[in-house]
Amino acid sequence: MSDTADALLARLDREEKIRLLTGRDAWHVPGVERLGLPPVTLTDGPHGVRLSRTLDLRETEPATVFPVAAVMGATFDPDLIEQVGEAIGREARRLGVAVLLGPGINGKRSPLAGRNFEYYSEDPLVSGRLAAAFVRGVQAQGVGACLKHFVANEQETRRFVIDTRVDVRALQEIYLRPFALAIREARPWMVMAAYNQVNGEPCWASPWLLETVLRRQLGFEGVVVSDWGAVRDKVAAHRAGLDLEMPGPNPEGEAALRAALERGELDEAEIDARVRRVLELLLRARAAAEAASPEVDFEAHHALARTVAERGMVLLEDAQGMLPLAPGRRLLIVGRGAERLRFQGGGSSQMNPSRTPELLAALRERAAIDFEPGHDPDDPERDRELRARAIAKALDADAVVLCLTGGALDDAEGVDRKHLFLPADQRALATALCAAQPRTVAVLFTGSAVDLQGLRPGALLWAGLPGQAGGEALARVLFGEAEPGGRLAESWPRCLAHTPAHGFFPGDREKVEYREGVFVGYRHYDSKALPVAYPFGHGLGYTRFDYRDGSYEAATRRVTLTVQNIGARAGDTVVQVYVHARAPYRPKPEHWLAGFARVHLAPGESRRVTVTLAEDAFAHYDEALGRFAVEAGDHELRIGASSRDIRLRLPVTVESTDPVRPRPGWRDTVEEWLADARTAAAMREALELLGCDARSPAYSCVLGFHVDMLLDRFAPGFGVDAETIAAARARLTATQA
Repeated sequence: MSDTADALLARLDREEKIRLLTGRDAWHVPGVERLGLPPVTLTDGPHGVRLSRTLDLRETEPATVFPVAAVMGATFDPDLIEQVGEAIGREARRLGVAVLLGPGINGKRSPLAGRNFEYYSEDPLVSGRLAAAFVRGVQAQGVGACLKHFVANEQETRRFVIDTRVDVRALQEIYLRPFALAIREARPWMVMAAYNQVNGEPCWASPWLLETVLRRQLGFEGVVVSDWGAVRDKVAAHRAGLDLEMPGPNPEGEAALRAALERGELDEAEIDARVRRVLELLLRARAAAEAASPEVDFEAHHALARTVAERGMVLLEDAQGMLPLAPGRRLLIVGRGAERLRFQGGGSSQMNPSRTPELLAALRERAAIDFEPGHDPDDPERDRELRARAIAKALDADAVVLCLTGGALDDAEGVDRKHLFLPADQRALATALCAAQPRTVAVLFTGSAVDLQGLRPGALLWAGLPGQAGGEALARVLFGEAEPGGRLAESWPRCLAHTPAHGFFPGDREKVEYREGVFVGYRHYDSKALPVAYPFGHGLGYTRFDYRDGSYEAATRRVTLTVQNIGARAGDTVVQVYVHARAPYRPKPEHWLAGFARVHLAPGESRRVTVTLAEDAFAHYDEALGRFAVEAGDHELRIGASSRDIRLRLPVTVESTDPVRPRPGWRDTVEEWLADARTAAAMREALELLGCDARSPAYSCVLGFHVDMLLDRFAPGFGVDAETIAAARARLTATQA
């Protein structure tokens, strides 16, 4: 008998089926040894393979630590992220891992969210495209990828029990869209159901989320696994559509499942559907294990990690033209972060690097440097001494590189940030040092935005959490051997009060309300014209680019333009195309990203660049229709280097048969009838008959009347005869056919 999932399912008894729906332990899916299906290993690792063989999760196998997802997002480079996936997949195969628990593709509604460093972007298109690339890379090596955390899991505070209250449109357009893109483009083996509830139902036990949305709408065919320890009602979870509970064992849950089957409260066919998908996973894993393992070149992977770090570092400011640094300068390096590089976040993605990260050694290879720690967070008196000594040395240096990091509990699973500031000792150091020595390059090792309180160094570079090769990458970037090629994949606000979720993050003990709806990130800041510290898509690099001669071909959704490097160095730019709806019926953001392309050009080189817009570039989720729809009308394509740096504008008229804008009816206002081309002429005629057209002193008041009120109450009350009212009604009735 051939080993297909259906054939194997037919050979299982009920007890074996029940056992397959729960992990054998913390990291293994139970197999069926008598059928030649060994257990398979799952492990953490959005940024590399984090495999532990003991109960001490600090003791993990050495593996390449790539830059965190926030840095990967800043590359805007799907091809590069696919290479990362391939490298991680090869290392996973070498360690016998069947499924890697990543990538994480949750949203970034607040910069306070502690796990933002693990997610690519505040924009769902960027997150979805990069996630799809990562999944393709991993799975090409015979290792499954697991999208997480499904869905609306945007905070750590009370994440196990919090009820996310979010409207369907925001859920579809912002939070589900990355999953939709990655599932459609890369077909991941797994999706992880989150701890939290969504609108009153746990993600791991929601038939609407797991069956209606994930299976039917998004077309997911793989295994739905619970987040670790999420399941509190095993029968409800499997009835709703969960396939695999982790971790195990769970004898009480299995007993409840057995009893529900015996009593007929749970259909055997439902359990068979879950078991069939677990069997398909085991078969895939066995096939991969039986094939020859790919070679692992750790040196090449380290070099790739360095490239990702370089392409993800964002030059935020350089008003003095300090960067790149000239060789032969006397440099002072300040900050404990330079000595003990902060290269990764905390929690389930924290790894054991295959090589020790080094920054000071890399800098010493390129210049004569001196080092000062500059601060001490634990001893105020020593902190003042160290700060004074660093400032004194800074006055004699040609330039200073100041390394700043977040607090001990910033950028970590399990805890959200309380504010956006750097630690107090580092703020004091940075303020004094930049005032004393203007030729200071401040380097930020953080996983998300920080509020710099008006600090203006000579240059400001965001290195993110750059992985094990981050020290070498930073040295190369500072000295111009590589360009800081990143562009911000999330907006940096001026202050916390400006953020879209301010006042509603992280919610109360029971719920968090996503009151901002679809107005997340730049969709919020740009729609409200709020000042930002640095906008979405921003990054300076070491050269300048000109955009010109833009055009749009509707049949292929292609935007084409000429991009020219008008600087003296080779470099990259990220062409970003946004859509603006001129007069939308539904509230829409000022604009939203519809396509992007990373372009490398030599000095003086120009090239025709094509950006293909997303299939749903002009669509929104229409709650009345219960699906995505396109609203006909005038739009504008905005081509730029950030959401605030728009270089070209192309008018576009979109045609659609979707009934997004309902024809005005009797309970709509006169103004709404006049604003719609289908009813405007008839309304003007009716108003003229009634004597309250634009020439009437009552016209402004009449605009707000509902039409049935105008005809039934107000017109008779002001002496309009029945025959005239009937004639006006006839004009309007003709538009309703």
